[in-house]
Amino acid sequence: MLRALTFDYWDTLYEGGALPERVAMRRSAVGALLGAYGRSLPEEQLRALYEESHHEAERWWSEEQRGYKTDDRLRWILQRASVTPRPGCEHVAAAADAVDNALLMLPPAMLVGAWQMLRTLKRSYKLAVISDTGFASGRAQDRLLEKDAARDYFASTIYSMDVGHAKPRPEIFQVAVDELGVAPHEILHIGDNERTDVRGALAAGFRAIRLDVVRTGGPSEAEYVARSFEELTSYLTTAATSSPSPSR
Repeated sequence: MLRALTFDYWDTLYEGGALPERVAMRRSAVGALLGAYGRSLPEEQLRALYEESHHEAERWWSEEQRGYKTDDRLRWILQRASVTPRPGCEHVAAAADAVDNALLMLPPAMLVGAWQMLRTLKRSYKLAVISDTGFASGRAQDRLLEKDAARDYFASTIYSMDVGHAKPRPEIFQVAVDELGVAPHEILHIGDNERTDVRGALAAGFRAIRLDVVRTGGPSEAEYVARSFEELTSYLTTAATSSPSPSR
């Protein structure tokens, strides 16, 4: 019996692309942070440092499967610029707030059809988010859900920065088991990434669907590959309690 659904966030519920204007706001926040420590960089060097920090954060996520915090990336930037950040530094905290605010001031759109899908599925299942956070915090992601009147659809929102581990590590999936109060085999995870969402969920004992709304991902180990929110809703409302269907 299927009792709960967990959802990836980026490119599953919300557009995951890096908006250039949002990146520029965050880069300015980094420049202000460096300036607070008396380390002013020319725009070209600031841009290069910011980009380098992005690649390092991608490595933390993909190679170390680490749920890093906004502070971790900001402190890495400071150290790379030969600045020793103080513990509990108010300038780092202000920069972290600015990173979140950039997401909220220039918000990504919820994918068309996602809200109606959640509204429909909430009638039959417990819902939760299992998301790898990027530069912005899970708190900011929750505020986007609130803005779109969708936060109350979820019994829990679970973010890698809070767990300390990213998908496909089992720890982040186990938090969902604990918070939803259901067995792993009673949970189905939906996401766009074959490595993190599908394989991570299956390894944790969940069922899995891959959602190819933003991009096509090729062959899948998921029990089903949905190409629209309508397909996903139909599958989950008519076939989720029966034997898993093969991927299409």
